[in-house]
Amino acid sequence: MLGFDPADVAIYYYSAYERTTYRQLQRKYPDVITEEALEALFARANMIDLYSDFIIKSTDWPLGSYGIKAIAQYLKFKWRDETPSGALSIQWYNEYLTTGNEALLKRVLEYNEDDCKATLVVKDYLKQRVEAM
Repeated sequence: MLGFDPADVAIYYYSAYERTTYRQLQRKYPDVITEEALEALFARANMIDLYSDFIIKSTDWPLGSYGIKAIAQYLKFKWRDETPSGALSIQWYNEYLTTGNEALLKRVLEYNEDDCKATLVVKDYLKQRVEAM
């Protein structure tokens, strides 16, 4: 199972894409989590979609995009990779699978770690704004 009680933690994610991906993974690996358990997890109040629940509903940014990259960079977050991109990270991973080049795998892991850190930067900014009100 999950290894923790989801009721004990808040889980922040950015956009409905995350739910879609988890649903696809659940269908591919039904032994890990049932469809019902996954839907129950996302139905919890402590599963927080920063994009849908806050960015779109309650904020306005001087940006052409409200994606995590645009907003986190606006908040001065910097990815270690000079060309951070979800599509590129998939390409890097596929290249790693065919070449075994560990530098590509490291690049993917760093990109994913930076995406998580960027989500935290956005969450902390929003939390500060709410507390300041």
